[in-house]
Amino acid sequence: MLKEGATQISMALSAQDNAYAERINKTIKEEYLDRWKPMNFEQLKKFTKRAVDQYNNRRPHNNLGRLSPVEFERRWQEKGFSSHPIITIYDNNEP
Repeated sequence: MLKEGATQISMALSAQDNAYAERINKTIKEEYLDRWKPMNFEQLKKFTKRAVDQYNNRRPHNNLGRLSPVEFERRWQEKGFSSHPIITIYDNNEP
């Protein structure tokens, strides 16, 4: 399917660079696509778009207080950026 869609696999410099993206990919695959079973590339694109929409808009996330990412971001922006601590999750430039 990758060749059919002219898609290339990307590689990160370290495992930490890609950990969050890989976790989302796993969730999309296991919770949505494995259940819906796309039969061709067009279905895969359609189902992936639907899965991403559900993941972002409807699916509650434990780490976000059981809110969807869209709802969490909306509430976060309502509070203002200065009321939230700034943290660095990972920085490749640090020794």
